[in-house]
Amino acid sequence: MVLAVGLSAAILLSSYSIRPICVENMGSQLMANGSGVILVSAILTALYLGTDYSNGTIRNRLAVGRTRVEIYFANLITTALSGVILLAAAWISTGAVGLYLGGKPGMPTGELALDAAVSICAMIAFCAIFTVIGMLLSSKSAIVTITLVSTFVLMTVGSLILSRLSQPEFRSSIVFDENGNTMIGGEVPNPLYVSGIQRDILTAVNDVLPSGQLVQMEMGEPHNEELMPLYSLGVLAVSTAVGTLVFRRKDLK
Repeated sequence: MVLAVGLSAAILLSSYSIRPICVENMGSQLMANGSGVILVSAILTALYLGTDYSNGTIRNRLAVGRTRVEIYFANLITTALSGVILLAAAWISTGAVGLYLGGKPGMPTGELALDAAVSICAMIAFCAIFTVIGMLLSSKSAIVTITLVSTFVLMTVGSLILSRLSQPEFRSSIVFDENGNTMIGGEVPNPLYVSGIQRDILTAVNDVLPSGQLVQMEMGEPHNEELMPLYSLGVLAVSTAVGTLVFRRKDLK
């Protein structure tokens, strides 16, 4: 929690040092630290679930009569709540620093509430993915490594997709006059622009992935924001169903 709070405060102070006007829209600033909090949550979840295996305590739960489904959901609830608590702590830290700097909400309360709901649901979906990894692997080092790598890969994919979708359909061409001076010509098609069914697919993938949702929130460019919590709940349901089915058949040795 200290790491999440400190990181969030540092992000706001860094933004303020570059562009002091950023505190005029504290709503956007609250959503700007999702990636950092997700990374902290990934570390916490991996260490927590990995320790359960390395210390052998997961077998103790079975020995006292707990079912594998109960164990799985207990860990899922614990990791999800811890992730939401870390996110709330980061928001409180950012809000406190913002108020000290004279910040203002900068957006309607309803819009801020929707942004918060999207971030919370995305955090829970991420924790569900972390739980799948942590419950299906038995090595603490493997759990930590795979969880962190997965987090970086998902966040990178979200950023790359948003970058492609943000490309304009046309761009200005650059020409040179007879004296070699640079001039702006007419607009030409942008080869990086994604159109048609490919654009629809990339948009859908980035809306469904919790990493894509967080990147869109950080960049202030959410698409289908009202549906994002439902997508996150879908990721939660699918990953939990897969995780519990495989964990029930796992050899705990």
